[in-house]
Amino acid sequence: MAEGKIVPITVAQLRGYILEELLARLLQDNGYRLLVTADQDREALKEDGKGLHVRGRGTLHQVDVLGELDLPLPFSLPLRLFVEAKHRKKSLGVEYVRNAYGTIRDVNEHYTTLTPGRSHIPMRRYQYQYALFSASGFTPPAQEYALAQQISLIDLSNPGFEPLLATADDIAVRIVGLATQTNVTSVPTQQVRHALRHALGTWPTNVEDQDFYDLAERINQLRESTVSSPTFGLAVFRDREAAGLPVTKSADEQDDEYEHLYQSRQTLAPAQELPTHQLATIVATLGNVMMDNVALGFPPAPFILILLIDNPAAFTEFIANPRNSDIRVTLDYPRDHNDNRPLSSDWEILPLDENAGFRLTFTLPDILGAWMKGGQVPIWSMREAKTTLLSSIALVRGNRVVRLLYTPHSK
Repeated sequence: MAEGKIVPITVAQLRGYILEELLARLLQDNGYRLLVTADQDREALKEDGKGLHVRGRGTLHQVDVLGELDLPLPFSLPLRLFVEAKHRKKSLGVEYVRNAYGTIRDVNEHYTTLTPGRSHIPMRRYQYQYALFSASGFTPPAQEYALAQQISLIDLSNPGFEPLLATADDIAVRIVGLATQTNVTSVPTQQVRHALRHALGTWPTNVEDQDFYDLAERINQLRESTVSSPTFGLAVFRDREAAGLPVTKSADEQDDEYEHLYQSRQTLAPAQELPTHQLATIVATLGNVMMDNVALGFPPAPFILILLIDNPAAFTEFIANPRNSDIRVTLDYPRDHNDNRPLSSDWEILPLDENAGFRLTFTLPDILGAWMKGGQVPIWSMREAKTTLLSSIALVRGNRVVRLLYTPHSK
């Protein structure tokens, strides 16, 4: 069994790992095949006790979540996407974007020589991109650098993402609590990630988990059992919200609650693993977490959108109709009708078909949104931006691509 990476960990650190695995589920639900082991591509990937690595021209790059778009794109190499998520109280700075850019540039310059015939012709096999998610937004320098270098920044500070963040918070607290109870001063990230992937259904069914077979088996048993596991995450969020109680503890409260317990155990030797049964019980019901109110949108621009769906049932029914592969929509944002200033950072997508029954919302990086909405450029630039950057937003559903086509308001 692989030893895995053993690092001292707090609730604050563990939240980011869990959020990344929830986002991996989102990738899978939006047409991506997840790569979790080097056996899936020995030429491009390598694996060791620290996890999965992607080969670059100059070095190996560790990756926690890597997805490959299953649908082929015309005149394009197969697309692979790095996902990194930070669940912290401070906005992420430009150093995170620089790291992402350095990684992407190096892996995109890796050329294979595994070509048929006697001639070894260096060729690129994939186009890699990078998406950086943050629960607390990004600093202006980070946004400027990311837009220039085509690194996608996704801000999860919108209240609509609170259930997703609440799930990551709650699981992190439970796992750190388990480590505290069993005198584990460090959490093996490999074991935790594998547990989350089996619970979320993101571990590929055609790939055996040789490192943590017992853990996978136990999670499957719990998911199939009639005995319910403890509720958390989205269920807890809704119950507490309905009761008028605080939805989640603040990051500071969560960290402070367990930090002193770890400090008192720093002299103990770190354990190899958490108890399998207890860990499986904590994560098993993650398989019931629904993410049908969130979708990934791909505009003809150097960023990815996360779309919030106000009526998932109506949305699913509408796009299931093959005739609705191209959906004409209006695109706007709430604004004051007196001075035309924005009332919120959310953009709204409304189908022209009045029977569609759903509305989508998304946010743009602050700097880009301010440029488009702040009145600092001529008003024609707003329409120009919508007819270029946001003219067609592609969604992947099953084996289909659905396009949201911006249609300007009639004069």
